[in-house]
Amino acid sequence: MLKRSANGSYILLELPYGGQALPGQFFTITTSLGPYIPRPFSVYDLKDGRISFLIKSGGEIEKFLDSAPVIIDGPFGNPLPELKDPLLISGGVGYAPIHFYISKYGLGELVAGFSDEELFDFVDIPDHSVSVFDPVTPVDVAEFSTLQNVIACGPVEMLKIVKKILGQRSLYLIMEEKMACARGMCEGCAIMTSYGVKFVCKDGPTFKASEVDLEWTYL
Repeated sequence: MLKRSANGSYILLELPYGGQALPGQFFTITTSLGPYIPRPFSVYDLKDGRISFLIKSGGEIEKFLDSAPVIIDGPFGNPLPELKDPLLISGGVGYAPIHFYISKYGLGELVAGFSDEELFDFVDIPDHSVSVFDPVTPVDVAEFSTLQNVIACGPVEMLKIVKKILGQRSLYLIMEEKMACARGMCEGCAIMTSYGVKFVCKDGPTFKASEVDLEWTYL
């Protein structure tokens, strides 16, 4: 089942699924007609035998979703740790794994950043959380929280700021990188850590912020 936001900028893809997955894990998605390389998406929700994914419109996969059977593979990656009273920070569709985390473990505080109100109106935001819109960033608000356990997911530029401001806390980053195999074989999602090169698909997608070099580029 496909559910589109008011102006069609975002999609919730919901599918029957009898398996298991934990917050922070992801699946690869394609259809019987394409794209040739499956695309990775974090789990937005999983309950009552249904799994859902939050997708931003405009990608290659969108043109196939209405016309062909969907094929998913996974779960891949390591799940998020269950933390006591975490501060959760999200940017854009990086809210997907945060939403799944909340549904499974609850939260201490949530600061969610959106580029527009369309996504805000489309997703489920818990009561007593904070939502911000451009030009205000979620970090502008989150830095005033006193909570020490932090999980963040969003664009890499946002994660750089989160690490700069909150890096002295127990901070975990959910990384987003392009990937093809989701098994660490293609080496397309390499990142540099204090333990050497790691791969987001099989070693992540969650990493301790203190271990990750967000300025490194894989050539």
